[in-house]
Amino acid sequence: MRKTLLGIFAVLLVMAFSQAVRAEDTYYARCNLKVIKGNKITWINYQSTTNFIPAGAKLKVTVGGDSATFVDESGTSYSVDLGASGDKFLEKFVSKNRVNIEKFSDKVTADIRKAIITNGMTKEEAYIAMGPPAFIDGKNKTDSSTYEDILKGKLWVYKRSTFGKNIGIEFDNNGKVIRTEGIWGK
Repeated sequence: MRKTLLGIFAVLLVMAFSQAVRAEDTYYARCNLKVIKGNKITWINYQSTTNFIPAGAKLKVTVGGDSATFVDESGTSYSVDLGASGDKFLEKFVSKNRVNIEKFSDKVTADIRKAIITNGMTKEEAYIAMGPPAFIDGKNKTDSSTYEDILKGKLWVYKRSTFGKNIGIEFDNNGKVIRTEGIWGK
């Protein structure tokens, strides 16, 4: 009995240690991450806030179920609701590979730095600029969608604010933005 309990304790200790080690991994912001009051990152990406963690920023990540904490290089801590548990949902926000926006045209790079989507952008460029939308294809909430699920959509809808007009992004069959509605700062 004692050996069984020690074995169970050892397994639990290894599991706890592996989670702690994972929390020390370095990730990078997959997209501009909008920050609202209380250092909360919003997955629906309200455009009414001008504060964001830029795409490519180095982050330390701690995951607990369907939420996570991101800590930037200055030590500032941010909370985010991932929408669902699992790495595939974390990957909507961060990546093990650093995002390099300099590989895009000067105009696209400038638009990404302003966190706006403009006509002609690819889905990847649009995602980097504004992050995960609230809805894809006009009806499917993205809280339980993965990065790959979102990229399959032809219509992305972002919530600007609780009572404000939504932001709509439409893509053509080649995955290029053909229409935007409700974007500020274009």
